[in-house]
Amino acid sequence: MPGFTSALTETMAWQTAAYVRSLGRARARPLPGNPQHGAAVYDANGCGGCHILRGRGNALGPELTTIGALRGAPYLRDALVKPEAAHPPGYLVVKATTTAGNVVRGIPVNEDVFYLHVRDARGTVHTLQKSDLSAVDRELEATLMPSYARLSVGDLDDLVAYLASLRGAR
Repeated sequence: MPGFTSALTETMAWQTAAYVRSLGRARARPLPGNPQHGAAVYDANGCGGCHILRGRGNALGPELTTIGALRGAPYLRDALVKPEAAHPPGYLVVKATTTAGNVVRGIPVNEDVFYLHVRDARGTVHTLQKSDLSAVDRELEATLMPSYARLSVGDLDDLVAYLASLRGAR
């Protein structure tokens, strides 16, 4: 999309932004599921071991405090059932193999000319010197998040309703 910086005044830009934001203001359809029970399903499945919610949990996966404002129920259901299909930005999985044959698989948290820092599924950050690596494979179709297709239909509906209700502080 071309930029309109020279064609719009500041007032026109703010008015255009307000109009575009108003386009998404449709009444949300009620979701099947019980968000209160979904919170219990979230806790029972240890989701806080990988996700931060309201400042609590771990940062292996995306922060979820406002996920309901950012993603709709169909996306959330797909992300739970087939997480490898719904890759959030910044959560690409890499597999680093050292020249000694050790393998570290996880999410890259930092990379520079000399080092690669990878957080594994346990949350441990590994500092790997690039000169000691024989290969670094980016696994485009991989994820560290397990599938929750094993949940009952009711529990899955409840978990999706709970996640969809997360819209941050009000």
